[in-house]
Amino acid sequence: MFKPVSVQALWTAYQSLHKASNQARHYNYITNTGVTHDWLEYYRHIDLRSNQIYINEWNQMNDILSHRSDSPHLYQPLSSDEKALRTRINVKLKELMLQVDLDQVTPKFLREQLENAFEMSLSSYKQYIDDEMLQILAQMDKPTMILPHLYLGSEWNASNFEELKANNIGYVLNVSREIDNFFPGHFKYLNVRVHDHDDANLLKEWEKTFRFINEAKLNNQSCLVHCKMGISRSASTVNGMN
Repeated sequence: MFKPVSVQALWTAYQSLHKASNQARHYNYITNTGVTHDWLEYYRHIDLRSNQIYINEWNQMNDILSHRSDSPHLYQPLSSDEKALRTRINVKLKELMLQVDLDQVTPKFLREQLENAFEMSLSSYKQYIDDEMLQILAQMDKPTMILPHLYLGSEWNASNFEELKANNIGYVLNVSREIDNFFPGHFKYLNVRVHDHDDANLLKEWEKTFRFINEAKLNNQSCLVHCKMGISRSASTVNGMN
């Protein structure tokens, strides 16, 4: 995605897209370089200074299923009683998640088990409990180090802020259509918007993804490549590095 800096830039982009599209249809091939793509260099190297709220809105996709939290609980001031209750919820939730088959149970089931254990309604803690489930799942499923600067992981790993920082992640390659960028103000993101279908064409994205991962290495940081489960789309992208 790009946001033209002027009407003329928009028109140039429009003409180039049509020219590239016609060329691709004629030769049954999509190029990533050449004169039709010279205008992209400006956008590849631009230092975005827009407010992060506007950037998030620009990147918003209607069919995203996994959203970042609008107001993460870790940034909210909490009373001592509130902190104590959340700690109890976290401990009990971990205990429950270790006892059940996570492939079979639902978040609703776990919330109901928590309510039964505490003998109180936790409806106002639904968002917090959902966030903690993701955090616990991330702790249970660590990302795989492919290279010192390259990790392969899942949606859960991409949502674990502490783990990302611990692994020196500065770049996140999101190879999915349905998963949001969880921390756009803290990490540099590249999105490859594809669904988990057999006919998804990732080959045409590999030049772009290689540059992104290599940029992380050059800046002495690591890159996490993830999709939903870290199995198909992201794994295929990582294989393209070999």
